[in-house]
Amino acid sequence: MERFFTRARNSSLAMVGMGLLLRLGSVAFQYRYHLNPALDHWRFGWEMGRVGRAIFEGRGFASPMYEPSGATAWMSPVYPLLIAASFKIFGLYSAGAAWFMLGLNSLFGALTALPVRAIARQLFGDAVALGAAWLWVFLPYSIYVAGERIWENTLTALLAACLISLTYALSRGGMRQWMLWGALWGSAALTSPALLSTLPALGLWAVWRAARSGHRWLEPALASAIIFLVILTPWTLRNFAQFHRLLPVRDNFWLEVHVGNNGDQRLPCPDAVHPSNSARERKQWAELGELAYMDAKKLEATQWLSNHPSEFLSLTVRRVLFIWTAFWSTSPGYLKAEPLEFLAVCYFTSITVLAAVGFCIAWRNGHRSMLLPVFLFLLLFPAPYYLTHPSYDYRHAMDPLLTIMVAYACFVDRTPGSGT
Repeated sequence: MERFFTRARNSSLAMVGMGLLLRLGSVAFQYRYHLNPALDHWRFGWEMGRVGRAIFEGRGFASPMYEPSGATAWMSPVYPLLIAASFKIFGLYSAGAAWFMLGLNSLFGALTALPVRAIARQLFGDAVALGAAWLWVFLPYSIYVAGERIWENTLTALLAACLISLTYALSRGGMRQWMLWGALWGSAALTSPALLSTLPALGLWAVWRAARSGHRWLEPALASAIIFLVILTPWTLRNFAQFHRLLPVRDNFWLEVHVGNNGDQRLPCPDAVHPSNSARERKQWAELGELAYMDAKKLEATQWLSNHPSEFLSLTVRRVLFIWTAFWSTSPGYLKAEPLEFLAVCYFTSITVLAAVGFCIAWRNGHRSMLLPVFLFLLLFPAPYYLTHPSYDYRHAMDPLLTIMVAYACFVDRTPGSGT
């Protein structure tokens, strides 16, 4: 029996299986939320769900709001296509479609234990890797978010962890690893363009590390870049054909800046001026068309920023604090809208503090250069949300790396060769 438990503890299959069961349990408690018919099933994927519906109904990649509005470049294509597939297989806004999407979320979340283990092994050895992987399996927010949103958060977290894991492999890998890296970045761009904010820094580190190790890097890096562009170009050409403007992936950045920077500080994501919540904004959207509407939001956002620089700076500081601690306000109105605020602050702050402790110990123990990709990702990925508006689920892509650092802080003193 002891041998069985030892083998199970070390089994990647057991990790994924347990992680999947826990996340499917979360789905069972939450899936009905996505079947709410209010606003014509708006909660089923929000904008992505609307685009998935348009694809299902034969209108193409279009109409991210309540009414048909023609072609859109509001979001990247991968997740809306998955939603469209769920509708095709199980029916529009059906319980089966909800279970399919949330089941995929659960699978993505469970699979993330594998790159978490691989990264931690590369950095700190097998014992910490085992602890980090099992910590991910039982990570509360990872379990919760699988069933809470029909959105790309769990897939983005999986891609982020795989990208970091493969970045480490490039320093000793050959052409095949570099080509896979480029393909993975192309897939990430078409899933969650926010990940691209980390690409230049991670690429430079990979090149530096390969050159320092005496491996070829120029030809493999060029091949990787070509594959990335080959994957991204068809979507970019589609956007150019539809909108007659170069839009590599999405066109909604300035709308998000406007949503987060308009004088409303009641919530971290004050979406009262978002088209999904404002009839006035939807009317303007319908009158101008998508691209002209986004241009109008850019003008409004830049004017507000130029007229309120100190308020923008204050908001940016508050958004940074929110990303890392979940703290926004102690006002009665906010606490009434967010009844679990205290628990969220305790949870996210604890993760941040423990990860910071892990970084300090790892720095002291001589892991400095190898920690750089993890540090760069955590530094750069949330930057767009500091400028626009943050949310708990936006930071989920960082959770695999934070989990590794938490595991190191917790297990390093019990690990042979830890340096302590």
